[in-house]
Amino acid sequence: MSRRTFKRIQIFAIIIICLIAWTYFNNSSDVVSEKNYFFDRKSRDLVETSFGLFNITPLEKIRRDCGELCDTSRLGTPGPFFDHITAKIKCQALFKNSLIDREHGQVEAPNEIPKVLWNEYTMNGRVEIFNYYFDEHSLGKRKHIAIPVWTQSGIDELIQLASQGKLSGNYGINNTNALRDALKHSPGVKDGRVLVIGSVKPWAEACVLEAGAREIVTLEYGKIVSEIPNVKTMVPYEFRMAYLNNTLGEFDAVVTYSSIEHSGLGRYGDALNPWGDIIAIARGWCVTKDGGSLTIGVEYNNNLDYIRFNADRCYGKIRYPYLTTNWKQFYRGFSGKGIQRVHVFTK
Repeated sequence: MSRRTFKRIQIFAIIIICLIAWTYFNNSSDVVSEKNYFFDRKSRDLVETSFGLFNITPLEKIRRDCGELCDTSRLGTPGPFFDHITAKIKCQALFKNSLIDREHGQVEAPNEIPKVLWNEYTMNGRVEIFNYYFDEHSLGKRKHIAIPVWTQSGIDELIQLASQGKLSGNYGINNTNALRDALKHSPGVKDGRVLVIGSVKPWAEACVLEAGAREIVTLEYGKIVSEIPNVKTMVPYEFRMAYLNNTLGEFDAVVTYSSIEHSGLGRYGDALNPWGDIIAIARGWCVTKDGGSLTIGVEYNNNLDYIRFNADRCYGKIRYPYLTTNWKQFYRGFSGKGIQRVHVFTK
């Protein structure tokens, strides 16, 4: 082989190596940029979406106050049903931040996840995304729906049906009885002061009262009028202000059924927030007494976590541990008809 031919081969080899290196680093840069787009981006605060301009600044402030609670890359330890996750929860900051409870401000509910939030909603690709769209604004006001009024006679009738195992609630008799079963295993419910998160019709409240609760405070997006002496209702702003004014008090137990999985998806008028569900349960932890409990029914599939945007979430071994940060797994109830399954946790 001549020296000239050898030199050409060397030059060709160098060119190939440079091309490979350029491709590798270019692709790596793209991956890093995509992975850290929300936290490390240097782009403008307003990003374009199919539903208009989206302001990312409020979420940056929420993420700051949320701290490690909203870091869904943290590792957990094995638990009875799924991993157990712990974090330092900054309760005062979570209640002080009014941006958490803001409305999305759009004419219609968001119909897609903005690219800038994709990795936060999917937990860096670990959660599947499907389309299932609703526009049901109810944060502080309702479209085409009269403000619900809860009466003593109405709740008495529901309690009687529950005691007979015949209360259909919103999801059928089997699911109602699954909640009733879990409440029998929920420390603090009997003779306790209970926070119910998310309710329009008081079927869950009827189950809680049937289980022996002394008092209920229901937290719901939209306004509800309760004429029942031992059942009070609050919208998010009232709840937050009561905590900050030290007039809310502590609860012996928290109960929520088919509500939390909607938080932060925009369906009910709330602003997009990838950690909306996690923060809602963390706030419940903040106002629960030591030894109290969380009884929660959400869509559950241990082997498949997914979001049907903007309808709801389904929790499994990936997101459920973060949803119930700091809560200790205590009891798993039987599943009713459907994919809702009730779990009980303690503080």
